[in-house]
Amino acid sequence: MLTRLAALFLLLAALLAAPAPAPAEAATGRALTASELAQVRPLAFTSTLAARDAVAATLPVTKVSMSTVIGGGHTTRAICHPTNLRLPVTVTGFCWNATDDTTANWFPQGITGSGDGMNGSVLHPPCEGCPGRKIVAVSWRSGASHEYGANRLARVTFVDVTGGPVGAPYRHALLVEPDGGAGGFREIASHADGISWYGNKLFLVTGGDPDVAGGDRLVRVFDLTHFWRMNSTASGNVGCVGGTCSAAYSGFALPQIGYYRLGPAAVCASLDLARPCLNGVSLDRSGADHLTTVEYRKGGSGGKILRWPLDASTALLRTGSDGLVRPAEGWFSPVWDVQGGVFTGGRGVLVGLCPEGSPSVTYMPGGTASVYGEFRKSCLHRVTLSADRATLDVHYMTTAPGNAQNVSYWPASGEMWLVNEFRGDYDGVYGSDRLVLALTCPGLDC
Repeated sequence: MLTRLAALFLLLAALLAAPAPAPAEAATGRALTASELAQVRPLAFTSTLAARDAVAATLPVTKVSMSTVIGGGHTTRAICHPTNLRLPVTVTGFCWNATDDTTANWFPQGITGSGDGMNGSVLHPPCEGCPGRKIVAVSWRSGASHEYGANRLARVTFVDVTGGPVGAPYRHALLVEPDGGAGGFREIASHADGISWYGNKLFLVTGGDPDVAGGDRLVRVFDLTHFWRMNSTASGNVGCVGGTCSAAYSGFALPQIGYYRLGPAAVCASLDLARPCLNGVSLDRSGADHLTTVEYRKGGSGGKILRWPLDASTALLRTGSDGLVRPAEGWFSPVWDVQGGVFTGGRGVLVGLCPEGSPSVTYMPGGTASVYGEFRKSCLHRVTLSADRATLDVHYMTTAPGNAQNVSYWPASGEMWLVNEFRGDYDGVYGSDRLVLALTCPGLDC
């Protein structure tokens, strides 16, 4: 009898300890009500432009254009890992070089590019010295093995895919914040969750980074016409000391020109309606231009999807009469652990955890779909917005590379770009599958 009771107790304990199952193949998300939307704190902008210009005027950094940054460096390789995609569409893309493919010092997070940057009808970026170029941009956060530690540095990689995605040149630029100090600028400690290119600006969104200084800066803004070339790549320092300017071994830095934070200032919280975290971002040019942000909520659904209005005349977020930025619309995501999302018109795609059991994802490594280890099974989910915009109808679309992160849709080419971060687990059970992929998906109808 005691043995049976013990066995029953162990079974009950195992059931309680097991992660809850991920959602079924289809699910529905609802819109935030007007009352709920009004509770979301607005975003307030602070400029760091004067501090940026003071650095260039007083310290030995050299202002350069994007044409200099994309003009060499590393080289992409052909797709070298299984994509896990199960869609009847054309898929192109690339692997990073051998170092960036497997490094544990850096992990890819966000994706955007020149197809976002312009007005949706062309692919070339609006930057000095590089007309007619097709560029992919990916954000990275530092890993625990980096000398700075996890989430203590952020960088963006610019890949010139004009001649095709394979053999394309790319370079990294460290993201830095001008601070008015003697060194001129400092590193940006961030998870670098998502990026979006709009006009001549690059937006970096963050889940709040509550454990670092400046963790309340949910959206950081950079000017893509103004990079700095460092005069040293030999130092891990960030800033200028004794006439030597460094960006943690990088040859280039992209200085911040301002940031948005919640008003009143606060660190985000994914379970707090008023303080949304911004873990992914994409550009929606259907109708009035908006940034669409998604919120990651580990182990469940309900992360907020918010649409923030943009102002084409300034390439910044559109402010109200009080100088604050408020979301125009919002929904609760039914996808578990949503990482990224993109919308155009009444369609969208969300990146998150795979549904359990149906459809089968047993051909993917990593155990069950809800594993919380180094490897995460990721799926794309098709979204249809109802005519009254009150609900999101969400269905499984396809499996994706492990630990898939963010997506970006380029209307001019009909491409949906996807990036994932997985580098292989530390025990060597799974190899790296780090990829950047472009799916032919006009109107997100794929």
